[in-house]
Amino acid sequence: MEALLPVFRGQVPILIEVNSKGDIESALEWVADKKLKVVLTGVSEGWRVADKISKAKIPVITGPVLAVPGRDNDRYDASYANAGKMSKAGVKVAIRTDGSENTRNLPFNAGFAAAYGLGIDEALKAVTIYPAEIFGVADKYGSLEKNKVANLFVSTGDPFETKTQIEHLFIKGWKIPLESRHTLLYDEFLERTPGVK
Repeated sequence: MEALLPVFRGQVPILIEVNSKGDIESALEWVADKKLKVVLTGVSEGWRVADKISKAKIPVITGPVLAVPGRDNDRYDASYANAGKMSKAGVKVAIRTDGSENTRNLPFNAGFAAAYGLGIDEALKAVTIYPAEIFGVADKYGSLEKNKVANLFVSTGDPFETKTQIEHLFIKGWKIPLESRHTLLYDEFLERTPGVK
């Protein structure tokens, strides 16, 4: 129980994973009379109750954006447009991929959200400054400003485009090599000739 004290004191946010409209409404009802810092995660049907989330002033971390709709009768783009609809209702929206193996796809999740109503500026904030604000570290992370930690990258173009290449990466001001197991395997098999000799 001692580990939960910062949550009950409002020092640390509690993350509540909810996706369906009913679960989101139940979570909003449950936290209504509690003095907790709450963040809703998942929120795949947030667009159905965006006004209620906005009224409760609770931020969300939604995603994956690159997903099929939760209900058979939903439009094909329900998952893509979800973040934009919540943002337009006044909800602070951060975007996730929902899986450690797919974190590399975060820019493409944000790109789809941008194309389906969130807009490029809000999509960029949804993967930079908004998560930092949600977790209370915006004084150090989330944007390029004086006295903040120097985490940045240099790319060949729009970071939300699949053809864009990352040329340089800096974490805490240190240049990080971009070589990885994946790049080494790519280089090794790039010139591979198929077949057995």
